[in-house]
Amino acid sequence: MLDNIKLATRKSPLALKQANIVKNHLIEKEIFKKIEIVPMATTGDVASKKTFKEDGGKGLFLKELENALINGAADIAVHSMKDVPAKINKIFSITSVMKREDPCDVFISNKHKSLSKISEGQIGSSSPRRQALLKSMGKKLKVIEIRGNINTRLKKLNQSDMDGIILARAGLDRMEMGAVITESLDTDTFVPSPGQGILCIQYLADQKKELKKIKHIVDENTEICACAERIFAASMDGNCMSPIGAYAEINNNEMRLTGFVSKLDGTKYIKNIIVGHKKDYKNLSLKLSKLFISMGSKRMLKC
Repeated sequence: MLDNIKLATRKSPLALKQANIVKNHLIEKEIFKKIEIVPMATTGDVASKKTFKEDGGKGLFLKELENALINGAADIAVHSMKDVPAKINKIFSITSVMKREDPCDVFISNKHKSLSKISEGQIGSSSPRRQALLKSMGKKLKVIEIRGNINTRLKKLNQSDMDGIILARAGLDRMEMGAVITESLDTDTFVPSPGQGILCIQYLADQKKELKKIKHIVDENTEICACAERIFAASMDGNCMSPIGAYAEINNNEMRLTGFVSKLDGTKYIKNIIVGHKKDYKNLSLKLSKLFISMGSKRMLKC
């Protein structure tokens, strides 16, 4: 067991909650004896909307944490897997760390009981994937871009004329705020972001073998699903501002991978599914990717 490990995280309430969840899990599993949490502000937390879009979106939430790993200020960093770009610098490795939580998106509203019942209205979301999915529903839905932590977004909903907002269920559950959820959105219709509901650890790829003991406690099916989704997303050559969804689920060793790619305005999109044995997840992901590319997915993602 290693001592005095430093764990880097963002300063947001959800990020700190997630860091403590991972900390307690690693100590409970006797991977590390003592873990010090190192909260950090990131470029993504303070960037303007314009800068956020121009510089690659959610990848900005990793920059300072990755620097901390490089300069030795931290040994590991904790992220929501959905916030980690599908392609990362080869000096880093990432791994899931525990079983996936509910990956679905949820609808939160003070006016409506179901998103499907709204024929015309305003829905808040900062995610290009969610915006494209909303616009693809064929209704008169105006998407209002909102950013900030969970409480900030809920406050904006309560102080505006918006008909609702879309958030990830996992974050709300971790913050014990599930009571605000109006409706869980079906993953077949509202395909989640790659890695949604999964917490991951990032570390330097050349870390000593003892640190890689983390790999021995990961949930196998969660890790396979995360890898399958990230392979698909990476093959699309998009970034964190691209409308890409990918969701893998495993039942009795059979993996079902759903992919989604759309134009930003939701007018054209591709959604398809591939099924096979979970041990063949790499080939299945690449096969689905090739199908999407042949159907013009990369052209859709060009801004």
